[in-house]
Amino acid sequence: MTRTLVVIILATAILAVVFYALCQVFFPDVLPYAVGESEAVSWQRQIAFLLKALAWISAELSGLLMIVLAARVWKQRSVRAS
Repeated sequence: MTRTLVVIILATAILAVVFYALCQVFFPDVLPYAVGESEAVSWQRQIAFLLKALAWISAELSGLLMIVLAARVWKQRSVRAS
């Protein structure tokens, strides 16, 4: 279980980096909403927002799973010490 948890943590962290890099590479010039923007700029802004949101979600999931892993390791050590 611990090994699987470590793999999932690494995968979500890598996924966060990939999403952030994709957003920076493909949408470096996307700005917040402006009045009178064209439809092409609008969908680019929405996709850039989606990629950034996915990057943040995977980074947060990775952080939460690290806390779970630390608690699991702590519990195993305390059981062995008793």
